[in-house]
Amino acid sequence: MLKHSLIALALILPISSYAAPKAEAKTTSNSPFTKARNQAAGNLSTSIVTMQKMVNLCANNSNREKIKTSTSDWQTRNKAFLKMHYGYVTALIESVQETASEEELKKFKENLVKVNNENANTIIKTLVDKDGQELACEKYFTYLDGGEMDIKQGKPDYATLKEMLDFANKTPTEKPAKKK
Repeated sequence: MLKHSLIALALILPISSYAAPKAEAKTTSNSPFTKARNQAAGNLSTSIVTMQKMVNLCANNSNREKIKTSTSDWQTRNKAFLKMHYGYVTALIESVQETASEEELKKFKENLVKVNNENANTIIKTLVDKDGQELACEKYFTYLDGGEMDIKQGKPDYATLKEMLDFANKTPTEKPAKKK
């Protein structure tokens, strides 16, 4: 199911916060892994983890189905970007794995998990400190339902994420047959 793979994937991001030295070497002009793309993928991952943590914080017997529907609808509306995100992160990890030692790869993943969770926890703490848990939960899922958290034009990282999506969907052009 898309939800489970996205959540698992999100736990190993954001990418930009801890790029392993050998991963940085891979970010050449021929590489799809750039600082801007890594940052955008990391920010999207933080959003995904924040959402999962908000579900855990806010869901109770009276609102569980509404929250489940809200998150499912968000995933449906943003499915193309989420699939691209999964592919990008998977490819980045494979790229790091090609050149990193087992220990370096392990540290790379651990650092990503740590930073991603810290970022999500900071966001949630800010929301709850500002409005209290009940109102923070109500606002969060109202915004989620209303499409305010969708990946769309005018949102931070949209241009980069759209470019990444276009890149991911680009089909290789066929080379014309050589003339004899």
